[in-house]
Amino acid sequence: MGKIYQLTVVGIQGEKKTVDVATTEEDFNNTTILVFKKKLIEKLPGNIDPSELRVLYAAKQLEDNDKLSDHGIKDKSTLMLVLRLHGGWTHIYALTMKSQM
Repeated sequence: MGKIYQLTVVGIQGEKKTVDVATTEEDFNNTTILVFKKKLIEKLPGNIDPSELRVLYAAKQLEDNDKLSDHGIKDKSTLMLVLRLHGGWTHIYALTMKSQM
């Protein structure tokens, strides 16, 4: 069995979800944030649009076209997930990530 490259996502309320990203280091490094969001959404309940999610790493918001390697994100790294709010609100709402195991 080959290696599976994974990332852990933490919501504002501390919920954790592990996402399988790739099976090779090259594929992992070349994975865009948008592709990662789509893989994450597959594990979440409801119908969520990727544009509603914001992914943070090292206190920096990651853009959809960024690659994981652009930010030095490695296998088993932990990212933070928040929901985008429309209308200029400054509050951050947590996305509840219930385990489906």
